[in-house]
Amino acid sequence: MKKYIVLLMSVLLIVPVIGARPKKKKTGSVKDLVYTDVKYDFTMKFNEDWKYSLRKAGDNFRFVLVKKNYAIPPAYSDVPEYTMIPRIALWIDTTSKSPFEFIDSLISPSFQSKQKKELRKECEILINNISERGDIREKLITRKKRALNINGKKAMSWVGKVGYRKEIVKSITDAAVITQPGDYGGYIVAIKNGKQICVIHMICEWNYFETNMAEIGQMISTIDWKDAD
Repeated sequence: MKKYIVLLMSVLLIVPVIGARPKKKKTGSVKDLVYTDVKYDFTMKFNEDWKYSLRKAGDNFRFVLVKKNYAIPPAYSDVPEYTMIPRIALWIDTTSKSPFEFIDSLISPSFQSKQKKELRKECEILINNISERGDIREKLITRKKRALNINGKKAMSWVGKVGYRKEIVKSITDAAVITQPGDYGGYIVAIKNGKQICVIHMICEWNYFETNMAEIGQMISTIDWKDAD
């Protein structure tokens, strides 16, 4: 009997310890739609129509935003799951490159680096040919580049477009498989803060690119570092 009592007490002591395991630390916190980064000491205001997901502390990707209410291209009206949902990722690391040089290195088909390899995990517009989604990509085309100044920080924006072809089921009532062409739009902004480079990437269906770019542009304009260069 004593053995059972001792065993029961041991279990009761262990259970609270297991339940009290600390939560994994995140890259920052969000209050009233304002993100505050605990490591890099900057803030950014989110649009309420975008759902945020914070990454684990130590990750160069700080957060990802996915649009809640998005338009469906007419070709996917019966099969909306084939739509590229508007998605934003923010990444930070250090570099000696200027914003212009850094973006040029990302879109260069020949340039390779550890940072570019890491960015390609979340920045789908940078994928050259067949993505994990099963799209067959055409050549990425640069539409425009523009020098920016975001709250006193030098920055560069890039707009690109890439055609794709994907095999889709025609509709929920017609199981025939067809090849559907389309275009993705990509928007990249690189901001330099001292030795840090902050890269914001957005991808969506080209049909609605201008609308989504305007929304992300408004959010990017709210980025503010508390420290000086």
